[in-house]
Amino acid sequence: MKYYYQLQCKRLYRSFKDFGTEPIIGYPIIIVLFYWLSIFFFNKVPYASYFYIALSAAFVYSFSSSGHSDFIKQHFSSYNLKKIKLLNSLLGTLPFAIFLLYKSYYVEVVFMLLLTLLVSLFKKRSKVSLIVPTPFSKKPSEFIIGFRKTFWIFLLIYGLVIIAVVKGNFNLGLFAIVAVFLTCSGYYMKQDPEFYIWVHAMNSKEFLMHKVLIAIKYSFLLTIPMFVFLSVFYLNQIHIAVLFLMLGWVYLIMFVFMKYAFRSQGLEIMQGVIGVLCILFPPLMIITLPYFYNKALNNLDLLLK
Repeated sequence: MKYYYQLQCKRLYRSFKDFGTEPIIGYPIIIVLFYWLSIFFFNKVPYASYFYIALSAAFVYSFSSSGHSDFIKQHFSSYNLKKIKLLNSLLGTLPFAIFLLYKSYYVEVVFMLLLTLLVSLFKKRSKVSLIVPTPFSKKPSEFIIGFRKTFWIFLLIYGLVIIAVVKGNFNLGLFAIVAVFLTCSGYYMKQDPEFYIWVHAMNSKEFLMHKVLIAIKYSFLLTIPMFVFLSVFYLNQIHIAVLFLMLGWVYLIMFVFMKYAFRSQGLEIMQGVIGVLCILFPPLMIITLPYFYNKALNNLDLLLK
C-alpha cells in the first residue's frame, strides 16, 4: 500500500507538470481556491450544505468507480483493495468535511462520512445480464456505456423532480438539472484508445465539434423532460432553469475538452478537482474552457490530419 500511494503522488506530480504548473505552486493555489470558492458557494446557494454533501459524494464516486479501481484489483488482495478504496474515499471527502467543520455543520459532516463509507463499499457488477435500452444511437459510445451504468441514478433524479413539484421546492428541481450534467460529465472521464480517434476522417477541430454536438444533443434528451415538467409548475421561474441548462452544457463541453486534453490515464482526480472548482464558481470556466480546447487540439493534431 505504501508503494501505491507513492505512485499516486508521482502521478499527481506529473499531472501538475502536464497542466503547466509547478506542484509547489499548484497545491497552495488549489487549497486557496477551494476555500474561497466554497465561501462563495455557501453565500450564494440556498441549502448549500446539502448540495455540498452531494458534490462531495459525486467527486468521490467519480474516481472510486472509474477504471482505476479495475487496475488496483489486479495488484492487491481483496482486503487491501477495500482499505485502499476506503482511504481514497476519505481523502477525497476530507476537504469538504474540513470546510463543513469550519462552518460548524457537525451533523452534516457525520452524514457526509457515512455517505463516503457507503460509496467506498459500493461494488460495481462486472457482468450484467440485463441490457438497458437507451435513447441514443450507436455512435455516442460515451453515452451508451455511461447511461447503462448509471440509469438508476436517473430514476433517482427524476424522483427528485417529482418531489420538487409536490413539495413546491424549485431549488430541488434545479439540483436535479445539475445532477444530470454531473452524471453525464462522468462519461468523459475515461480515455479512448488512440485507434478510436484516428479512424475518424476529420481534422482536430471537426472532431471536437462532432463530440461537442453529440454531448449537447444527448444531454438535451435527458434534461428536456424534466425541464418541460418544471416549466409547467414554475413558469415564472423558468428563466433560472434555462440559465442552469446553459451552464450545464458549458460544463459538459469542458469535460469533453478535458478528455482529450489529458492524454495520460489515471488523471480522473485532476479532472474531478477542476470539475468541483467550476461548480463552486462557474465563471472559472471562462478560463478553463479555452485552455482545455487548445490543449485538446494540440493532442488531437498528433492523431488526426
